[in-house]
Amino acid sequence: MMRLHNHLILFVFSFSLIVGSPLAHAGSGNWSWSKQHDNYMPMRHQSPYLEYEKHLQIPQWDHEQWVAEDWLSQKAHPMDLVDGWYKANIIKEQTFEDDRPVMVVGPNFYHLSGYDKRRVAHTIDVIYGVTAQKETGSFYLIDWKTKHEIGVFDKYGLRLH
Repeated sequence: MMRLHNHLILFVFSFSLIVGSPLAHAGSGNWSWSKQHDNYMPMRHQSPYLEYEKHLQIPQWDHEQWVAEDWLSQKAHPMDLVDGWYKANIIKEQTFEDDRPVMVVGPNFYHLSGYDKRRVAHTIDVIYGVTAQKETGSFYLIDWKTKHEIGVFDKYGLRLH
């Protein structure tokens, strides 16, 4: 009797796995992964991050002092570096609006890390000497699509809004 009971439990368990599996419903057309998991609620004690949010940037280069010449020395001419940023859609245009220098950034500017956004802006400043020209020297960063100002670079560095 006990053996029959164990077989019955095993059968019910196996049957429920087969009937409830995605393979059993694949041909029916009315089953989808999202429908089965609509009521999914993540557990509150689990962190959505593998690391603390403050430390998402890999600290591999924390102890190195970066200077714009590190990038500029890799090209024969500084404008070769800037041309590469144009081709990569990091920079779209450099112009003047209301007598102030403006750098229009492209879509791939947003894909750069925070470090590299600051490095691109700093390298542009080193090439053109905007902040060295006068005490209040600065240039503004404009989004290519919305035409809104997204930040400013001055003697204090890059500040994004």
